[in-house]
Amino acid sequence: MKTPAVTSQALKVAVTCLLLLIVFRSIDAARIRQNLAHLDTGRLALLIAVCWLGQLFCAQRWRVFACSLGMRQGYGTFFQYYFVGMLFNLGLPSLVGGDVVKAYMISRKTGSPMHYGLASVLQDRAAGLISLLVLGTTAAALHAMEWRGVPVRLVYLLVWIGMASALGMAWKGERIYRKYLIPGASSMIQKALAGLHDFHEALGTMRLEAGAVLQVTGISFLNSALVLWLFRQVSVAAGYPVDAIAFAALFPLITLITLVPVSLGGIGVREWTYLQALAVLNVPPDAALTIALASSALVVVADLAGAFFLPVIPAELRSKS
Repeated sequence: MKTPAVTSQALKVAVTCLLLLIVFRSIDAARIRQNLAHLDTGRLALLIAVCWLGQLFCAQRWRVFACSLGMRQGYGTFFQYYFVGMLFNLGLPSLVGGDVVKAYMISRKTGSPMHYGLASVLQDRAAGLISLLVLGTTAAALHAMEWRGVPVRLVYLLVWIGMASALGMAWKGERIYRKYLIPGASSMIQKALAGLHDFHEALGTMRLEAGAVLQVTGISFLNSALVLWLFRQVSVAAGYPVDAIAFAALFPLITLITLVPVSLGGIGVREWTYLQALAVLNVPPDAALTIALASSALVVVADLAGAFFLPVIPAELRSKS
């Protein structure tokens, strides 16, 4: 293993341990055990089923993007691959590791270049994140809140500036970096530039009709609304129901922060973020951590459904995993 990879993983372990230490130092462990013992498990079981329902919608959205790039397969293929990706998210050292697996599998299945598969997966991710942020921004406009004196609306403004910059770079960034691209070069920067070039090449072949755009938009907002309802229900199962609009304003930010790859699988970051966000709603720390742990458990159990689709994984990938 290369030294940079080892260093990166060591830093993630250190950050994970530090954040967990910070979180649990401020929590009464006995109260956490008591709260977990009183969770409404029946409601959580229903939420797992709802989570799977949302993935059915997401599989169709991914299929629309993949088909626009010429990777045409039946819905069943995308449905199975989506759940396999969920399973790999549990085992790979990243929250998006399963996306790479999905991209590899659909590219292999359709005989398309790998960067086409990655482009379809990234577009699916982006559509889901943007719709979630739109709903969160709307909720923040309806419910004014502050985190340690910082208005949540200001946070959303900064997020949208960053999102607009990222989308602009993804759409037209080739004009900026093209002159720096050296064919055949193997440095880390050149590999990143080559990856961007491949992504733009894939986007150039995309053909997304008006009906497909409407379908993607409808699925994205439907699933995002479902996600907000689902994770707010975890607080109900924990016995600390929070305001629905306020939670809708905070949860997209929790999701965004958890995606930052500074810890192992978001562990530590997720718990710390929940504590900070739910403190805005005056939720006690032990209750906030209970909700965070229950939410994480919900995701883990839902992702394990991918084990039913292990037979569809290519033999060479199955042997490595």
